[in-house]
Amino acid sequence: MSKAGLRILVVEDEAVFRHSLVTYLEHDGACVFQAEDGIEGLSAAALYHPDIVLCDLNMPNMDGHEVIACLTARYPEVPVIVISGQDQMAAIERALRAGASDFFIKPVDDYGQIRRSIDQCLTSNAHQSQQLELMEHIDFFRAHDLASSRLLAWLAPPGMQEWGPWQVTFAGMGNLFIPDTFKLGDKLLVLVMELPILGVDAAFCGALVRSLMNGPYRQYQQQESLLLTQPHRLLDYLNLQLLESGLRHSFSMAALLFDQEDGLVFANAGLTSPHWLMRSGGLPLGLMRSSRYGLHKRSWHEPFELQFRSDNGSALKMQVRHH
Repeated sequence: MSKAGLRILVVEDEAVFRHSLVTYLEHDGACVFQAEDGIEGLSAAALYHPDIVLCDLNMPNMDGHEVIACLTARYPEVPVIVISGQDQMAAIERALRAGASDFFIKPVDDYGQIRRSIDQCLTSNAHQSQQLELMEHIDFFRAHDLASSRLLAWLAPPGMQEWGPWQVTFAGMGNLFIPDTFKLGDKLLVLVMELPILGVDAAFCGALVRSLMNGPYRQYQQQESLLLTQPHRLLDYLNLQLLESGLRHSFSMAALLFDQEDGLVFANAGLTSPHWLMRSGGLPLGLMRSSRYGLHKRSWHEPFELQFRSDNGSALKMQVRHH
């Protein structure tokens, strides 16, 4: 079967093997996307909508078992083939029970075996597509809450982060708020995301935003882009990317840029607390392509404290210091 136009996602942390496999698949005509770990893999699945996923098990940040669980819950129509160095029967059985369609043990001497497995998965998948469409909503809300909760826990930062002279502490109840911080020269960028839902889609939303920040941050470090220093433009960028992802969920986020000399500049996409942030709010991310977010400014004095609250009782308390 020709692979022309086929979209394949390869989630593999071993660079040499990943490059070799990707080269083989591309030579066969496929459009191949790559991810180096589990969190990047989930984000890539949301962004690129692959027809099939090839996934390792032993990876940093999030292992392949959790990736399979999240993928089969969120995208039950997408086959997952495992290629791993684990040869224990327990690992193989666990992967297959989680939803993997096939399992290969490294080293793989004949990539033709993987090619044939892809053909079989896609042929079988075409016959089952109507059934899967009817069962999708049932499967979506079944198991895998544990896998999603673990991913959200991995996304959450430690209770205190230090970036040179900057110190940020977090404390809260629930896991609907996910904060993140970035040191930008003498400034500090703080993102606070409020997830409106729990379960598989919450995990995908959190992973996707974390992945979308990687590119702009690398570009800033290489002096190629100043997007991260413009909170309103950053929210514009994230909004468009989320609409392209197809997750079909909106959520709120604020971007706050702290500077000792220039004060605090910020933009808000839907957060309803604290009150001064709510007054400067726009629509949540992922609702409208035409949304544009305003840039606002205020003074701040350390220790600067903020408290974010959701309607269901979750809360996040944050304190920023500069010393």
